[in-house]
Parts: sequence; C-alpha cells; structure tokens
Amino acid sequence: MAEVGGAGPGGSGAERLERRERRLSRAIGVLPYGALAVSTALAVGVRVPGAAPLRVSLFWSGAALGWLLVREALNRVAFGPRAAGPVAVAHFAGLLVLIAVLNLGNPVYGFLGLGGYLHTLLYLPRRAQAVGVALTACPVALSQVGGRIPDGRDAWFGYLAVLFFNLLVAGMLVAFGRVVEAQARHHRQAARELAQANARLAGTLAENAGLHAQLVQQAREAGATDERQRMAREIHDTVAQGLAGIVTQLQAAQHTAQPAARGRHLENAAALARESLVEARRAVAALGPRQLLDAELPAALEELVAGWGRLHGVAAELAVTGGPCPLHPEVEVALLRAAQESLANVAKHAAASRVRLTLSYMAGLVTLDVRDDGRGFDPAGVAGSADGRGGYGLAVMRERVQALAGRLEIESEPGGGTAVSAALPALAREERHG
Repeated sequence: MAEVGGAGPGGSGAERLERRERRLSRAIGVLPYGALAVSTALAVGVRVPGAAPLRVSLFWSGAALGWLLVREALNRVAFGPRAAGPVAVAHFAGLLVLIAVLNLGNPVYGFLGLGGYLHTLLYLPRRAQAVGVALTACPVALSQVGGRIPDGRDAWFGYLAVLFFNLLVAGMLVAFGRVVEAQARHHRQAARELAQANARLAGTLAENAGLHAQLVQQAREAGATDERQRMAREIHDTVAQGLAGIVTQLQAAQHTAQPAARGRHLENAAALARESLVEARRAVAALGPRQLLDAELPAALEELVAGWGRLHGVAAELAVTGGPCPLHPEVEVALLRAAQESLANVAKHAAASRVRLTLSYMAGLVTLDVRDDGRGFDPAGVAGSADGRGGYGLAVMRERVQALAGRLEIESEPGGGTAVSAALPALAREERHG
C-alpha cells in the first residue's frame, strides 16, 4: 500500500528533509572559503591605497584558511557540526580576530564577514548569537568605511551609521534563519509523526487482513464440515439403505429354490437399484444449483427472476451494478439460494405486485437486495425458527450467509413491503489448472 507522506523510492519524508538539510549545510559550509578566496583574489588583483603589503595579507589569509580547516577537522573527529561550548567560543573568537586583522590590512576582506555571520549561527549557543553577530558587524562596517579606525567625530558618525545598517541587515537575517530553523524542526517532527502513523496504519491493515483471511478460512472449513455431514445423511438415508436392500434381496434370491420367489426377489433388487440410482443422481446434483452449472451468477439470477415472474404473474426485474466477476462457488450458491428463498416467500406471503432484485459488486463485497411492495410482516413476530428472528426458510438463509462471514438483514413492517439484503465477502473464484 502506498502511504501518504510515507516511504517511497527516495525514502520517507523525514529522511528526504534531513538529506536536503545536510546538502544545504554543506553548501553553506563552503561559503566562508569562497568569501576568503574572493577577498584574496581582490587583494592580489586590486591595489587599494594604504593597504598592507600583499605578503602580509597573504600570510593572514593563510592563517584564516588554516583556522577554518582546523574547525572542519574538529567537526569531523570530535565535536560535530553543532558542537557548542568553550571550543566553539574559542573558534569564533579566533576567527573574529583574523577578520579584524585582515580588514584593517585591506578593506576588500570585508567579504570574509559572511563567514563570521555563518559561523556565529552554526557554532555559537543560541543566547550568544546576537553578541556574535554584533561583534562580526564591527570589522565588516570598518571595511566599508575604508578599513581605517575613525579618527574624528564625522568619521565616527559615518562608521556608526554603517555599523547600524549592518546590524539591522544581519539581525533580520538571523531572525529569518531562526524562523526557517523552527519551521524545519516542525516539518521534521510532522514527517516523523506521519511516518509513525503510516507504520501503525500498515500494521493495523496487515492485522485486519490476517484476521479476515482467518475468518474466511474458518467459514470455509465450517461450510465444508456442514456439507460433509449433509452428504453423509443423504448417502445414509438413500444410497446406503438402497444398497443394503439390494444385498438382502439378492441373498434371498440366492437361498430360495422356487423360481417364482427368486424372480420376485430379483425384480425387487432391480427396482431398488433403479431407485438408488435416482437418489444418487439427485444427491450429486444437489452439490450445486442447476442454474450455476453453465451460467455465471448474474445470468442465473436473470433466468430465476424471469421464470418466477412468468410463473406467478408478478412484475419482477433484476439490476446488476458494479463490475461482475466470477466469485467463489460457495458465495454464488449462497446468493442464489437467498434469491430463491426470498422469491418463494414473496409468492407465499407477500401478495406483491412488483419485485426488484439488485446484485451489486463492490470492492471486497457483493450484495443482493430483494425488495417487494407486498403486505409486509413483523420479522420479530414470525415463529418457527431456531433463532426466533424469522421463519424457518429465513433462518436457513441467515445460517448459510453467516457461515461465509456475511450478514443478512431483513426490513419489513405490516403494509410496508419487505426488503431482504444479503452481503458477502467478494471471494474470487479459485482457478483450476489441469
């Protein structure tokens, strides 16, 4: 079964989200190196008046690169990408010093401030991130005013204005990042809960399927037992007794010396044999309804309804809904017998002018509804059944349907007609291969 938000070719929703976050984290982790590379390229290619000698900038660029690589190594072998505490604070402090030194030497290294912001969000504790962003903004703003410490009131005013703008932008980015992080946590939690719900649902469906299969198997076994008992009674009461009588007559003919008596015994044995043959054929035919021998259930019901309507002069019709499909013989027999019994009851008791049968094929279920516009009755008041819920024929019909894990419902009231509904599992017919 396909599961909503569950596992698929790419894994569960939570796993896919975590993979996307890991890829995004790796991409973000590359940005400080890119910023350092761009700044160093500008320092080499662009001569800024008053900038430190190139060898000095290159030296400190190498130091910054080494510092970043040290952090990467620590992440891999010891602390993890989210490690916080003294090590994280020491790393950020060293990076901040390197950013300040590089920006004082050459303002093109202001791009490296991006690395400071990212490392603040990645490694500093949440309560210290605002301080880290503010400290990073100081050398970034210094690079934007020329990389020199202000030496007058106007210079300080310009520097503070630029610093305020940097703090505003950085603060907005930090707030946005926290919102995104909160949403990501929420999505991860929702994905995990959905995956757990899907797992529980799959387990419940599997358990229900197993229980249904077990119930159907028990119903089949019970039906097979009942059928064996019925056949045993039929054979005992007909064929076995007939054979016993034939043996008796033949033994009597063998032990008599009178030709007339011998002939009479032989005639009696032949008559018993003919009767036993008739009973044997009837018992074999009783294994399945004649109507289902050469026709599917809808055609058999159509024949039954048409013949019944002609015989009793009552308007009778059959409607078939859904997609007809071959069903297990026991299911088809139960539905046909239910139709026969219902129509027999209509003919005996209902005085109806119209009868409608509806055979409905649904997913996992097949139903037969028989409705008439007759005089109706009180189902609870009908005597003569073992269970007190209908006449003897209705009781037999109910037992046959319930033996296949189905249900039989009867709705009727005096003067209001009657509706009989039989619902059975749509068990597919077992294919036989020779």
